[in-house]
Amino acid sequence: MFTKVLYDPQALALQVTRQKKYAWDLEKQICWKRGADPSRYLLPIDSEAIAFPGASDEQRLAISQLLGLIVNSTIAEMEDIIIKLRYNCWSKILRSYPIGPELWELGELFFEEEQKHSQAFNRYNLAFCKATGIDIDDLNRLLPKAYGSLFIKAIAQNAKWGGHAFWWVVAAVEEVSIDLYKNLSPFKHEMDPLYHEVHLRHMEEESRHHNYAFLMLEIIRESNPSIGNYFFSKTDRVLGQMFSTCWVIAELNKVFEAKKLKNKHPFFQTIASCEELFKNLGPKELAKRLFVSAPYISLMLNGKYHTKTAKIAKEHQALSFPFPEPVKVPTFITPQKTQR
Repeated sequence: MFTKVLYDPQALALQVTRQKKYAWDLEKQICWKRGADPSRYLLPIDSEAIAFPGASDEQRLAISQLLGLIVNSTIAEMEDIIIKLRYNCWSKILRSYPIGPELWELGELFFEEEQKHSQAFNRYNLAFCKATGIDIDDLNRLLPKAYGSLFIKAIAQNAKWGGHAFWWVVAAVEEVSIDLYKNLSPFKHEMDPLYHEVHLRHMEEESRHHNYAFLMLEIIRESNPSIGNYFFSKTDRVLGQMFSTCWVIAELNKVFEAKKLKNKHPFFQTIASCEELFKNLGPKELAKRLFVSAPYISLMLNGKYHTKTAKIAKEHQALSFPFPEPVKVPTFITPQKTQR
């Protein structure tokens, strides 16, 4: 799919030019001074409020906001991982393969942009805390953190052994980021304007550089014909799916920390009050919902949502985890007058 571009220095140089020309400035091109609006939804949600059926309007607003913050933190953590593993998973690979300077430059731009995106999402979460009076340290107890996790250790170890699960994870994260914006963009006039602006800017740069993970996978496929590399080429995607899915599920459990914080802020009290709704779902129904039809959550967990990455995996004849077929459900935002 990307092989021709890989050996076309003019096309790669044009992409470098395009990315430099349209790159946005974190300080100047996002209107941080407007702040977050705590009366607005961050993400539209479905009628079942993800996994909290029967939620009140107040609970739906809080669930939407917490989910939006979780999405921000998940992407920020994933993109921070990309930066931390750049030597073993990027420069070390390129040094062993004869490629032109354009791929090096595209890679440098890719990592710079990922770092900026991570900063933007974390900065929004801080803006939300400032607008609501929530202590950021308290909020972080509910949000995903990758540093020191089994997930990042497994990805790093895979790279040291000669594997490339990292780039399959990156490809999926890039695709999820673009699809996420497609899901929320129809509601841009109803959701928090700053939240929408951050995700719009993020999507713009993801759309321009999302092919870089696929270019790296093409290089890896052609660079080393050894038995070990053949083994990793078949198993790396399924390993990456298992690592990332287990990490997301483990981090989602942090939502129950809200009951320990319910006396610190009304936001946590509202989230804690949703636990009884969650208990109404049996384990089988919960698993089905999270992997098949929960907006945003299923997009992160279920590899069958990642159609472009799946197409590349098929070309590479790489194994994939047998996820269930996804079901997209309608999402909406409760009218403003019913929000707190």
